[in-house]
Amino acid sequence: MSEQAAAVVFGEALVDAFGSMLLPGGAPFNVACHLAALGLPPLLITRLGQDEAGRLLRGTAARFGLSLQAAQLEQRSARVDVREREGGHLFEIPAGQAFDRIEAAAAVRAAAGAAAPGWLYFGTLALREPASRAALAALRASRPRRAFVDLNWRQAGPSPQVILEMLQEIEVLKLSDAELGRVLGWLQLPPIPGVPAAGERRAAMAHLCARLGARHVLVSHGAEGAAAWDAHGCCVAFAPAPPVPRLRDTVGAGDAFSALMLAGLLQQRPLAAALADAVAFASLSCGWRGALPADTAPYRPWRIRPDLAAPAVTTAPPG
Repeated sequence: MSEQAAAVVFGEALVDAFGSMLLPGGAPFNVACHLAALGLPPLLITRLGQDEAGRLLRGTAARFGLSLQAAQLEQRSARVDVREREGGHLFEIPAGQAFDRIEAAAAVRAAAGAAAPGWLYFGTLALREPASRAALAALRASRPRRAFVDLNWRQAGPSPQVILEMLQEIEVLKLSDAELGRVLGWLQLPPIPGVPAAGERRAAMAHLCARLGARHVLVSHGAEGAAAWDAHGCCVAFAPAPPVPRLRDTVGAGDAFSALMLAGLLQQRPLAAALADAVAFASLSCGWRGALPADTAPYRPWRIRPDLAAPAVTTAPPG
């Protein structure tokens, strides 16, 4: 499987508990399922158990065509309690979860056959404990890979200092407008208010990219759309969001965005076109309950034929 993996995805696979209802979740797991359903199956490096939650995750992965051969075994799968409230959701993430104990040696072995240089997707929640941080560091040191990072900030995640230490020499950083304000604050950079227009320049964005070694920063603006910034602090593209015919919930919309954006990068599509697809798919995802759809029908307009998938990819150089 690793030889054909379109990308390596690292981090949490978990269940979101809406009361007694369990739904598969975890940003890396969601992104991996999306990529597999799109025809770009990745190698998912995670950790999960043989319990009820683990069976749900394995069944979901199989439904989307995602292999879990690189998943490390744990006694209990991770679980997050989700409480709906006005304006969004509250996530209660206990300590000592399966994704806190990803083993470095096993991760490096699993990814050894993946295409080089390739892409590596990860978030920050699974970096809150030393074991999983060491696993990610070993994975990145073992072979150069272009990093696509979704900040996906959570109160229960690592400290700002740890996050900034881990976000080094990354190709693409994806965050929400609220997360952008948070990160700019960590770096003592001025906030960027409102929704940008293509061609707009901001020195704070250039400083952010320089600090992280990032080539592009993608910022989602909820129902308004998303923007792409380059390393010079220029907004090189903005994609407005189409209306959502029937809003169910927004859980996992950011993961849907990341998956379509990463799929576009894997195909070496123009940044603006990939951004537009990512925004459209994220809007579509707000029409189903939870992070993943009930079947694979929503992927048909974007599904990639194997002969069109490019094995070696890169983003355009800054400038």
